[in-house]
Amino acid sequence: MEQTDHTEEPGEATEMLITFEAENFLRETGKWSNFLGLAGFVFSILTIISAFSTSSINAVVGSMQQTYGSGLDAKALGSGLSFLYFMLGVLIFIPSLHLFQFGASLKNGFNYGDQASINLAFQKLKSYFRFWGVLVISIIVFYVVVVIAAIAGGGVKV
Repeated sequence: MEQTDHTEEPGEATEMLITFEAENFLRETGKWSNFLGLAGFVFSILTIISAFSTSSINAVVGSMQQTYGSGLDAKALGSGLSFLYFMLGVLIFIPSLHLFQFGASLKNGFNYGDQASINLAFQKLKSYFRFWGVLVISIIVFYVVVVIAAIAGGGVKV
C-alpha cells in the first residue's frame, strides 16, 4: 500500500467550504463585533476624558490642600490616577480596534466575495485574542510576583 503525504506548505490554498449556516453565523458574529468594537471606542474615549478630568480635579484638590492642609499628597495621587485612567483607556481601545476591524473585514469579505478580506478578518480576530492572552498572562505573572514578594517580605508591617 502506498501512503501519500498530505502536508501542505504555509500559504498554499486549500479548498474549504463555508456552508450557508456557517456564513450566517459569521455574518452575525461580524455585526456583534462591530457593535462591541464601537462600544469599546466609546468607553475608551470616556475613560481618556476621565483621565483628563481627574487631572483637572487634581488641581482643585491641590489648591484645597494648600488652604486646609492634608496628610495626602493630592498632586501625586491625582497624577497617578490620571495616568492609570489614560492607560486603561488605551487598553480598552486596542482590542476594540481589532474587534471592529474583524467585523468590518468579515462583512466586506462576504458582501464582495473577497477572500483577502476574510483572511484579514481572521488575522484581526487572532490579534484580538493574542492581545487578551498576553494581557491575562501579564496579570497572572504580576499576581505571582506580588504573592512571592508578600511571602518573602513577611507581609506589610506598619
